[in-house]
Amino acid sequence: MTAEAVADVVARIAAAAGLEGRWSGHSLRRGFATAARRDGKTLERIGRHGGWADGSRALLGYLEEGDRWTDNPVTGL
Repeated sequence: MTAEAVADVVARIAAAAGLEGRWSGHSLRRGFATAARRDGKTLERIGRHGGWADGSRALLGYLEEGDRWTDNPVTGL
């Protein structure tokens, strides 16, 4: 399946679900990386599964910021 075909399928599904915004194949990649990180998976495992190089700075750009209150790094210190 081509990248264009994936983008078309994602856009059609999002529209059918009533989701607003621009959706593409990268939406799936970003969603995967964010969901895996929130589930406690390591950046190394996420990156290897998603095709990012170990230590990739680009991977960090795919991660949606977690809830600032429930995912706060100072909680419990």
